[in-house]
Amino acid sequence: MKTMIIYNSQTGFTAQYAQWIADATGADRMELKEAKKKDLKYFDSYDKIVYGAWVMGGTVSKLQWFEQYLNAWKRKHLAVFAVGASPEDSETVAEFLKKTFTGEQWKGVAHFYCQGGLNYEHMSMPNKMLMKMLKKTLDGKKDKTPQEEEMAKMIGSSYDISDRKYAEPVIEWIQGSCA
Repeated sequence: MKTMIIYNSQTGFTAQYAQWIADATGADRMELKEAKKKDLKYFDSYDKIVYGAWVMGGTVSKLQWFEQYLNAWKRKHLAVFAVGASPEDSETVAEFLKKTFTGEQWKGVAHFYCQGGLNYEHMSMPNKMLMKMLKKTLDGKKDKTPQEEEMAKMIGSSYDISDRKYAEPVIEWIQGSCA
């Protein structure tokens, strides 16, 4: 089965996962900005389409682009991998996945989470400012929850917790029956 990985990466973590997945599966890969230039028919030859993007503020970047084609691609095997700065076992990740991929339109679409990190050097200025405001808010809050304490520590500087092992479920999905 022929697979296309379409990805949107701001700081490099999602691009790295797209590369790891493509290398392991032989899938084609394309940045979202290039995919947007393609006619929908361009994707007809692909049996599986995987969309990967970064997470910020509980949303997957540009997910609406992928979502708009769910009906057109309903005969294909579809998946989304979201790359975020939170550890995969975080309660917020489970809540985020449940909230994001519910609804009739998402039935049959596999979804995965890959932990990435923060890279302030490659982040857009508006997102840097947003993160600084969040950090300042968390630092000033009294009676922080343990999750808020952890988040305040994590967003203080750049870090990388990405690992090829977090791509394994996506790779297995692509190589498997997609059932």
